[in-house]
Amino acid sequence: MALTGVIDRLKNTNLQEIGVSFSLADIMRDLKIDGNNVYIKLFSPSEKYHDYLREKATTVLKELGAENVEVEFTSEPPKQQQQQPPQPPPQANPFESRRRIPNVKKVIAVASGKGGVGKSTVAVNLASALKKMGYEVGYLDADMYGPSGPTMLGAKDKQVMARPDNKLIPPVAHGIKIMSIGLLLPSEDTPVIWRGPVLFKALNQFLFDIDWGEEGLDFLIIDLPPGTGDVQITLGQTAEIDGAVIVTTPQDVALVDVKKGIQMFNEVQIPVLGIVENMSYFVCPDNNKKYEIFGKSKTEEIAKNYNTELLGKIPIEPKVAEFSDLGIPIVFAKEDSQSAKAFTEIAQKLVKKLSL
Repeated sequence: MALTGVIDRLKNTNLQEIGVSFSLADIMRDLKIDGNNVYIKLFSPSEKYHDYLREKATTVLKELGAENVEVEFTSEPPKQQQQQPPQPPPQANPFESRRRIPNVKKVIAVASGKGGVGKSTVAVNLASALKKMGYEVGYLDADMYGPSGPTMLGAKDKQVMARPDNKLIPPVAHGIKIMSIGLLLPSEDTPVIWRGPVLFKALNQFLFDIDWGEEGLDFLIIDLPPGTGDVQITLGQTAEIDGAVIVTTPQDVALVDVKKGIQMFNEVQIPVLGIVENMSYFVCPDNNKKYEIFGKSKTEEIAKNYNTELLGKIPIEPKVAEFSDLGIPIVFAKEDSQSAKAFTEIAQKLVKKLSL
């Protein structure tokens, strides 16, 4: 006797005589076939149906060729098979599709949890310090809505050229190859009013469609916009970044955002190389006394708590802003200044960390 044939017949044997809409297959709990011997267990909550069900099952099975039929009953209802909801497709790891930026050995993102802490000043001067150390350096201004890199590097009047394949050729300022949306706008007063998709497309072009030269770069410094928004997430999902530097000031309100920045980079799987404390203190030129204008620093404590380090402290020096407005980074303008020395020391630490 074929098992499938038996089950099909049981499915077609209804029990309407006793007032139910089930078939024998619906109340069947077990079925064993050994040659022409058949054992079947049926669900029946009341003994008054046993004789009827036994006779019904025996008749049907013997019609199929069974010689011996054993019918057993159970009062335990059949288990309802719960229909499992469709499983969602496995989500792809968004970081598996990250690519290296062409012709760039090491990429460093410079970020800040909030605006106004001097992030771009730090980014420009770190690029300058690395250049002074003899490395080939590029500066990518990814702060699309507030590009200040061209001003600080004296490149406002520089032109971006394009190859026949539409790859962009960055201009050079102070020996640093620079790319910024500020170089592509009609004037420095023109605002960038873009929604997400346009922003992402421009950022993707800046990351992968820039011709950094045949010899390439040793370091690319990416100046990110402040905060923990779309640009940072997109960057983390599309490009391989070797590390991030977070810029802050000693103020508590800025340090709160440092914690958010560190956690954000952990989320997008970009290692945090360390924290730079800008505007850390002021040295009075009259008596050389150091004043902590924003209060006692807690940056080093936060760095330890988040398993990173304080890379350095940049003092408040009016000359930094003055030379930035003139388009000359302090590292080039006054290399003997405290700020220039601090930027150089931080750059040396980054080189050591990235083993280049």
